Amino acid sequence: MLDRAVELAQLAGHALLSRFGQTQTISNKGDISNIVTAADTFAEQMIVAGLRQRFPKHSIISEELGSDLRPSDYTWVVDPLDGTSNYAAGIPWFGVLIALFRGTEPILAVLHTPATGDLYLAEKGSGAERNGQRIHVSLEAELRNVLWAYGMDAQINDIAAERDIRLLTTLLQRVRNVRATNSLIDAAYTADGRLGGMLNQSTRLWDIAAPMLLIQEAGGLYTASNGAPLKLNLSASAPEQIYSVLAGAPMLHGAVAELVTKCAV
Repeated sequence: MLDRAVELAQLAGHALLSRFGQTQTISNKGDISNIVTAADTFAEQMIVAGLRQRFPKHSIISEELGSDLRPSDYTWVVDPLDGTSNYAAGIPWFGVLIALFRGTEPILAVLHTPATGDLYLAEKGSGAERNGQRIHVSLEAELRNVLWAYGMDAQINDIAAERDIRLLTTLLQRVRNVRATNSLIDAAYTADGRLGGMLNQSTRLWDIAAPMLLIQEAGGLYTASNGAPLKLNLSASAPEQIYSVLAGAPMLHGAVAELVTKCAV
């Protein structure tokens, strides 16, 4: 199953890269930060068709097509183009995410970044790798010595926006610096130790299913933003649920979870 997921991620990535830098037709989905392009749809159709051909009885939840649930223990979760806003703007912070669950447990993850050609893989209990080499989250114990990723979208009200600003200000006073690709790059660089960790205030299932397993298998923690265990919804309502997530090196994760809790008050 991992081989098929890798094959489809790379095929979709090649298709995305061949269209990258071209003028994109953009449509909004719900709010000004949530957009879709023809490239999203094309890549998703390619991946879903490939999974259906090989695994016709498996359930699939994908960003554009939604939930196709079937009586199976296995569920694929697909984000055909993570970082659509970056992609549409000609910024190479984008990629393909594919995860597989058995029951409610993620068992494999594929993250592919076509612009760099990097392929990140994880299987439950087998560790994580980038381009065939084992990776591990940062071993740093001090926030002041790491970069931290903070992903956020446009907010619907002043209260939520002020919360983001308050937390960002607090992070800037604790870490070496803050980075924000608002894409799978944040998770990939957390898994391989280039970032100390990541925080994202507004994500959905397909954004986090593969990154969660990758970071966990790389020795990191992946939770709700306040440090609580993260429970992923794989039901028909999965596309509607919004998550706030925190991930990072074990020695750093708790300190940022504490900051999140304090700034939420």
